[in-house]
Amino acid sequence: MPKALHLNLRVDPTQYISQIREVPGYDYIHLVRQPKYMTDLSLLNDKVHYLNEIFSPKGYVKKNDISLLHAHHGQLGILLLPFKEETNLPLVTSIRGRDATLANQPVGYLENMKMLFKQGERFFPVCQYLADRIIAWGCPPEKIRVLYGGVDLSKYHYRAPSLDGSLNILSVGRLVEKKGHHILIKAFQKIRDKFPSATLTIIGGGELQDELISLAKQLNLGDSFQLLNHLHKDKVREYMSNADVFCAASLEAANGDVEGIPNTLKEAMALGVPVLSTYHAGIPELITHNQEGFLVKENNVDELASGLEFMLTNRQLWETYTIAARKKVETLFDSKQQLLLQAKYYDELLIGG
Repeated sequence: MPKALHLNLRVDPTQYISQIREVPGYDYIHLVRQPKYMTDLSLLNDKVHYLNEIFSPKGYVKKNDISLLHAHHGQLGILLLPFKEETNLPLVTSIRGRDATLANQPVGYLENMKMLFKQGERFFPVCQYLADRIIAWGCPPEKIRVLYGGVDLSKYHYRAPSLDGSLNILSVGRLVEKKGHHILIKAFQKIRDKFPSATLTIIGGGELQDELISLAKQLNLGDSFQLLNHLHKDKVREYMSNADVFCAASLEAANGDVEGIPNTLKEAMALGVPVLSTYHAGIPELITHNQEGFLVKENNVDELASGLEFMLTNRQLWETYTIAARKKVETLFDSKQQLLLQAKYYDELLIGG
């Protein structure tokens, strides 16, 4: 069985474990830059190694019988270039969002990415939007294979939405600008008079936590708003199952940072939760407006407030949206199918095709 060497940003349960450890027909080594990026020690095993402890790439590749290199972020692809040059193995790089922008990137990042486009064999952007971004930077289109992040549908079971009762709005994501939580909080405040029983829950941790709590206080949201920090994936899924509307208010951050397609949107759609989101990055590849959900302009409080009002007023549309949404996820975003596709793309490089 061929073995792929995967270099990832860190080892924790959110870091695309299946795309490293469950690619059909491929064994793996999970590489991280150094021990401080091993953030979940329960995931440590004899297949997890540290890049900073490899002194001879050639010797390492021979000893571990590695056939292919896979970097799971643009900057990691750049890091693996010397490794590739010394071992002559094919190098694949996943492009996930910020790495297709110049947001908070080191000096020389674009020049290094251009070198990676020249020397790397394949690029796996997680949506067509990011594929177009790197093509504009000079990546040859023939080297690109869009590889959507998938949902494990055995853990996300569809349930038709309830047509009466609560009005629980949920958003899940890191507390950073591009997630648009601040826009959602302001939009929620605008509709409270019309929907006094509505609640907004945001789940996530990050640098904007204090700012968001302060904003909610300033807007007098009281008990109608709660911010929950870093819940376990199972607990998040439970909250999602009990939500009436899932909202991802994604936007381009001031520094240019963007999303690919938020996995949380796919998960909500798989569960049968009606979704409201924005015309941002790859999101329109997942949601066609008024078919699988409802889309509004990004970074616009009034538009998002109107979207929330539409969703909460037109409950009779929810089931139509959610049936179409589940079908879309099953068709394009099933993790099993995406992993088979990943294996196929590896095969192209190793045995041709």
